[in-house]
Amino acid sequence: MTLCYTKTMTDINKVIMEKSQGGVKLNPDEQRRFLGTFEERVLASCSIEQANKTLIRSHFKEMLSGIMKDYQPVFVKISPEVESGNQIFYLKTSKELGCEATIVSSDYQSSPFGLIVHSDHLVQVDDKDMNQQFASLLQPAEKTAKEKHSLWKKWFG
Repeated sequence: MTLCYTKTMTDINKVIMEKSQGGVKLNPDEQRRFLGTFEERVLASCSIEQANKTLIRSHFKEMLSGIMKDYQPVFVKISPEVESGNQIFYLKTSKELGCEATIVSSDYQSSPFGLIVHSDHLVQVDDKDMNQQFASLLQPAEKTAKEKHSLWKKWFG
């Protein structure tokens, strides 16, 4: 009887300790990489560098709206490594569209991602990179910027 009692107390103590630390993490390395979610839930992503550039920022609302047409619920995770002005922009834009958005804690600084758009369940998305997924939306803007640059280069180069 004492043995059973000791084992039960140990189990309860273990549960209490796990709960106080946020519970047991399944695959914590994967969760750190994907800003607190699992890879199989990711709908779209971009690097920190891309999240700080104007191209993704200027089309973010359109991209998020497009994702929301196909998937529900949709959540946005923002890296603490993204510039603070951009963090606020992504947070506000997500909330305007009715998405839950979070600037994740510094525990996720090692993640290469600046933005993760995900659901709360398994999804099938072939290409999760925003630049690839929304190439038709982003490419014309890139070409225009390159043409303007080359025109300047032609005149002053």
